[in-house]
Amino acid sequence: MCSICGGNYPLEAIKKASKTMAHRGPNFSGVFSEKGIALAHNRLSIIDLEKEANQPFISSYCPHFVLVFNGEIYNYLELREELEGFGVAFQTKSDTEVLLHAFAFWGEKCLEKFNGDFAFVVYDRRDSSLFFARDRLGNKPLFYGLHGDRICFASEIKALLEILPQEFDLEEVAKWLLFSNGSKDKTIYKGIMPFLAAHYGVFKDGKLKLVRYWNLEIAPQHYTLDCAVEELETLLLDALKLRLRSDVQVALSVSGGVDSSILAHLIKRLNGDCKFFGLGFRDFKNIDESAHIREIGRDIKEEICEVALRLEDCKKDFAKLVCAQDEIFRSFSIYAQFALFKEIAKECKVVLSGQGADELFGGYYHHIGRYIFMHKEAFKDRLRIYGKEALEEYMFGLKCSLDKELKLQLFAEDNAQNLRKLEQMGLPKPPLENLLERFLLDFNKGLWLDVMEFNLPNLLRYEDRDAMTFSLENRTPFTDYRVVEFAFRLPEGLKVACGYGKYILRVILERLGSKNLAWRLDKKGFSAPEREIAQTLGYNFQGLFDVRSVIFQQLRNR
Repeated sequence: MCSICGGNYPLEAIKKASKTMAHRGPNFSGVFSEKGIALAHNRLSIIDLEKEANQPFISSYCPHFVLVFNGEIYNYLELREELEGFGVAFQTKSDTEVLLHAFAFWGEKCLEKFNGDFAFVVYDRRDSSLFFARDRLGNKPLFYGLHGDRICFASEIKALLEILPQEFDLEEVAKWLLFSNGSKDKTIYKGIMPFLAAHYGVFKDGKLKLVRYWNLEIAPQHYTLDCAVEELETLLLDALKLRLRSDVQVALSVSGGVDSSILAHLIKRLNGDCKFFGLGFRDFKNIDESAHIREIGRDIKEEICEVALRLEDCKKDFAKLVCAQDEIFRSFSIYAQFALFKEIAKECKVVLSGQGADELFGGYYHHIGRYIFMHKEAFKDRLRIYGKEALEEYMFGLKCSLDKELKLQLFAEDNAQNLRKLEQMGLPKPPLENLLERFLLDFNKGLWLDVMEFNLPNLLRYEDRDAMTFSLENRTPFTDYRVVEFAFRLPEGLKVACGYGKYILRVILERLGSKNLAWRLDKKGFSAPEREIAQTLGYNFQGLFDVRSVIFQQLRNR
């Protein structure tokens, strides 16, 4: 994991921008400049720790290319062997060299072969063009600004703010404050855009052309439970095997929930060299996971280092947390992960987590609500197990079933107070039509949107910034593209069944040996005491709109 930066700007400007991201790569900083193109890289050494793997990277196999790369190509060993079969030689043991040689050999088709989390740029010295690419789900960040015939890019927004004017896009700010989400092709800063996930692009002669190289299809197939469990477990094992590849110490973030508990069991099966960490909230029993963390430790016969979150630490860390994120985030809940990663980074340089499983397999109330509204027997099962909570989920499904005009009427009533707050802040009111896609009734389409546009892209952003603030590389086995594609081949009746969400994952966890954790009813995840944190920071907490307003104010003042 690293940072990349560059463009057709002066080298000194690029170096200054890159310096703001030194936390992403403390092991080496390198630059390259030629014919008006400047590139910069900060390296966090994870695979092949030798200096020959430093970047910007140039190879004698393809000396006309210069590479800057952030992330990992997890199947680099397999690709290296394939390329060697074609007579391609290698001088390092790095995935960086494999990436560049794969690009030189296969061109943009190499992206279809990569199993990894990546954002990279290749400068072609022959025609002064730049080739951009980002992984399928956007695990690794990449932003750019395009002004006339000038382009600059960076792993984090803060770097581009050293080159471009800092001017907020108030429409995007308003969307984030009201909806906790913005446009997928914009940021809250004018002129700074995210490079889209699952795309590559070529910048040449002052123009950038983007091409999508991967599409996630909803294509349910027939599976028996046993066949589905076997296939998913095999995929997860291989996803983990690839993501345990490292020349430095790896950790697993354990919550006591289904997803990370599955990973813990599978790591033990693989005999992976891994340390285990969990976060406790002993002063806040309603969100404390300590007992569940200790239980998975007993089940896998491993000691789990428990980190305690303290409110006084949040007060000290708040400005750093906001600076790390660069944009508005949904709530203070991400501080829990921030605090955990802060401690993990003292011992490890790579951390695995269960991020993505909820979006893929139906783990949130709004997924359940859609399903039980359309399947009355499933509603009875859910009601039997969860009681009143199931009725509230059903009401969400009912809301999704309404026609457009009724939905908009309800949106207006639900958001009336916050719309007035936007007006008082002098911000525009975003069209409530922006919410319509979040209230579609179709179960699989709702999951797809959460994976590709809403929940998961934001959660991956939060996790990357939380980890990289402490020079820690994060890896998420559930977002292996093969697992993702499998999830959308799986019939919905294996995701929600017998009154439970993420049914297939619960079955896997029980079979792995953690029956109690598999069928637990309380879902906490990485929560945080929102109200108490706000009060510690000296703010009056009325709702998440107010939390996001505080975050935006901190961004304005930094």
